[in-house]
Amino acid sequence: MGIFAVASLLGGIAWSGGSLIGFRVLQGVGAALIWPSMIGMACAAVGDSNRAFALGLIFGTCSLGNAAGPVVGGALTQWFSWRWVLWINVPLAVGAFLLTIWSVARDPKTGAEKPRNDYAGMIALTGGLVALMLVVYQVQSWGWTDPRTIGFIALALVLLGGFPFLEKRVRDPLIPMDMMQSRELQTLCFAVLVICQLFFIVLLYYTQYAMKFLGDDPMAAGLRVVTFMLSYGVVSYFGGPLSTWLGTQRLLIVGLVSAAVASIMLGVSGPGASWLPYNSLLLLLGIGVGAVIPTVSARAIETVGTDKASLVSGIIFMCQLAGAALMLAVNTAIFTAISSRHLDQLLTRNHVNLSGAEKTLLEEVITGAQNIKIFEASQPGIANLADMTQIANQAYLSGLQVVMWFSAAVIILSLLLVLRYVPGRHPPQVEVKSQG
Repeated sequence: MGIFAVASLLGGIAWSGGSLIGFRVLQGVGAALIWPSMIGMACAAVGDSNRAFALGLIFGTCSLGNAAGPVVGGALTQWFSWRWVLWINVPLAVGAFLLTIWSVARDPKTGAEKPRNDYAGMIALTGGLVALMLVVYQVQSWGWTDPRTIGFIALALVLLGGFPFLEKRVRDPLIPMDMMQSRELQTLCFAVLVICQLFFIVLLYYTQYAMKFLGDDPMAAGLRVVTFMLSYGVVSYFGGPLSTWLGTQRLLIVGLVSAAVASIMLGVSGPGASWLPYNSLLLLLGIGVGAVIPTVSARAIETVGTDKASLVSGIIFMCQLAGAALMLAVNTAIFTAISSRHLDQLLTRNHVNLSGAEKTLLEEVITGAQNIKIFEASQPGIANLADMTQIANQAYLSGLQVVMWFSAAVIILSLLLVLRYVPGRHPPQVEVKSQG
């Protein structure tokens, strides 16, 4: 918590893009230390019979922050500065730090030998994932035959391919081999990976569309996706009772089917649809995500045992963030390729001739941070300015449509894996003996 608070404070006073990225990385380190510890403590405190309810409560509470994030962040950016998006974390983190000291007992000293840090495994896994994401992000500009692309692909293959062999040779591996070889745990990790990418898609592409083409300010753009965030939170909160009633496999199936159907339909309608169908689909998408994420964690802990709750929670958390970031890189590459190709087709079809600089600016509207209104104001000499706006809009929506359909495809693949490798059993009901 201390690392997270300090990183948030420093991130708010960042003096360059590089320093901001560095402090955000440090912030991620703090969050990565908090999450698995919190899950492990919660599972140990409530026992097996109440584990699913406790996890649902945790995820439901977290989702309230997720729901408020786009709106509060947009308001802070609009009224004050983007720096306050980071600074607001400082008093919250300090309050949580003091509350933890006051309410959570220290771990008893058992005399057992502490596990050793698997530094080789950390370097191999982190380096491999970073190299792979870098390739996916940059391949559109570098090209597949560029030495940098080939080099980073080779580095990713060596590091990720060598990771299992490294884990076999250390006493305390980062990911134990029995977990790494478990088909059920592999399937759960893949399920949470593909479902968490939807957060990035909605919070990035849908809010960007609202600001670029609908004229929304940051706060209004955040309000456009609040239905998704709130429905995710409500379903997460009731994830415990639902998993007890339906069983974790059935709840996973319901969530994955809901997310896949919503992704397909959102790909058809797009973020510019009318209010009722748009928010109905966001509601269904939030239900799907809310049904899957806490259920994956509950099922993973059920599979490996409460004594390994912190470890498996850390693995799931890694898949949520690192895996979803990798999927975001893939989605960005897909979006850029499809929207750029569609832009060229639309310009040719409408017999529009743009200079290199004009086309670059239009591409910045679609794939960059440029706003269509700023483009219109900066290019008053273009004869078909209204057509340019419509062309940019269509190109953006074509890229987003393929991204949503790709997301639906990998979610359906995850559904098939769940049906194959996650047995349909109810969580074991363990009687909790009263103390005293």
